[in-house]
Amino acid sequence: MKKYTIFIVALIFVTCSSTTEETVSVDTTTSTAAPVTTVQETDDTTTSTTEPTIEFIFDVEKMSPFTGKELPPETWLKRPKRVIAFKIDNNINARPQSGLQEADAVHEILVEGGMTRFLAFFYDNTSKYLGPIRSARPTDPTMIRPYGGTLVVSGATAGLIPSIRELGVPVLEEQTTPTMFRISSRNAPHNLYADTELVRQRIDDRGFYFLQPGPGPLYPFGLNQNNWSEGADKITVKYSEFTTVIWKLDGNKYSRFIIDKYSNNNEATAHNFISQDGNYTDILTTETVVVIQGPLYKDKATTLPSVLTVGVGNAYVFNQGKYIEGSWRRGDITDPFVLTDNNGNDIQVPPSTQWVHILPNEGLVSIDN
Repeated sequence: MKKYTIFIVALIFVTCSSTTEETVSVDTTTSTAAPVTTVQETDDTTTSTTEPTIEFIFDVEKMSPFTGKELPPETWLKRPKRVIAFKIDNNINARPQSGLQEADAVHEILVEGGMTRFLAFFYDNTSKYLGPIRSARPTDPTMIRPYGGTLVVSGATAGLIPSIRELGVPVLEEQTTPTMFRISSRNAPHNLYADTELVRQRIDDRGFYFLQPGPGPLYPFGLNQNNWSEGADKITVKYSEFTTVIWKLDGNKYSRFIIDKYSNNNEATAHNFISQDGNYTDILTTETVVVIQGPLYKDKATTLPSVLTVGVGNAYVFNQGKYIEGSWRRGDITDPFVLTDNNGNDIQVPPSTQWVHILPNEGLVSIDN
């Protein structure tokens, strides 16, 4: 069984009246308690207690590479299977989208016109109604390759799909009903939807084989937040003068709002999803927001704007009102990201639902309490 281990520091109970030290060993992967240090002073003694940092072990067979959470047996026993990444439209005419709330994780990537599109990853989760599906962009394969996934799109600019396949990422384009289908209530090209499990069957039929035993996480998960700061109740991620995303803390989750200048509205509005029957809408949420910031460049083959995700760059992680700033690095698109804070210490992303922003260096991140 392949495992990724974050080592534990197990400290001791010390008093001024005793010189005896006792090492406490802790082995658990389900608790989310954070380390706590307390100091109690009396007239005669000062007692310092440091609770042990809880060990976190990523189990590649039984945990989600997208959330770091342990899965019930009825879920992980269905593995191994391949990760599927759907390219989802974020044009004003594509909102509200459907199925994003059911994805294992969502990555948001800049495209032309200062807009963004999403990569909705499906591995253990499913959706009967996901869309609208749009065309590929050059940054997509760099985020899918570490998972060994397949990209599902409506199409792409001429020459792009062959180059994506050359990078080791299979691509599935538009399929016939019932695997994919166009809805009548929206105009093309904002009306292509899919059933994720029917897409999975089509991929299996075409020989895009699954991985053994499964992918590791995109970045290290863990429970240590000793080097985090308070004060991230509101996060603003500005991609361009046209698109700004705002996350507001509500309980233990962040709710998503968007300012879209294409809608002639300078106010933040709730970014909702909608059910297939149209009877249920709610705001998109996530427990953790991650920002990976990299240089903006124009793809040589297509001249489309792209963000470089190999090398080094700024990184931000937000969770339950706490945040940490630092940097990311990786040497190849097959590698996971290594995250460190500004002092060079490892960043551990809390096991939780993830929304990942792939933001150009020209973009802005603002943190408010």
